[in-house]
Amino acid sequence: MTPEPNQCILILGGSFDPVHSAHVALAELFNNLLKPTQLRIIPTGWSWQKAAFQTSAAHRVTMLSLAFADLARQTPLVIDQQEIQRAELGIPSYSIDTLTALRTEVGDQASLIFVMGADQLQGLHSWQNWQHLFDLAHIAVAARPGFTLEALDTSVANVFEQRSGSLDQLRTRPCGHTYLCADLDIDISSTQIRHGKNLSLVPPEVLDYIQQHHIY
Repeated sequence: MTPEPNQCILILGGSFDPVHSAHVALAELFNNLLKPTQLRIIPTGWSWQKAAFQTSAAHRVTMLSLAFADLARQTPLVIDQQEIQRAELGIPSYSIDTLTALRTEVGDQASLIFVMGADQLQGLHSWQNWQHLFDLAHIAVAARPGFTLEALDTSVANVFEQRSGSLDQLRTRPCGHTYLCADLDIDISSTQIRHGKNLSLVPPEVLDYIQQHHIY
């Protein structure tokens, strides 16, 4: 019998208030590059760096299900509500805690790939225990063309460069590598969408849901 391959889990976290086309494009980009065995979407429960959410966790989860329905037909999808559950207990969301819990769930050998946009990477130095994220997962970043590591905090740029790995390393090793893909030429603001701008950049099913439930 051929042994089953290790799990390769693509992780995308965020406020998703609301989810929009850049979130979907980010997931699609790395889903195509890495062919993971699972896509794990993790909506923030209580963000210590941002203002309160404008809509409920239940609405955000439903919108995620709608936005990622097509991608879920290609790759098994899990909308992981662990941060929402912690928020209900008054516990803020820290990525280090979320990845620790996920690593405990899936074991030591699974590849965990935490994907983000360049805007998140530029603030990585302010995240709690950010240096230890690499003990739990790889970090893969999609940026607009022309983005360079010089735009980052020096400490993050140095670590990101030192840990640079290949797609195969990300796919087959549990954690510890970085990858930069400067091919995602999309710039969308959730704030603008909440203010009624750029609504065409929300997936149609999500926009229907927003209008039906009078969100934002």
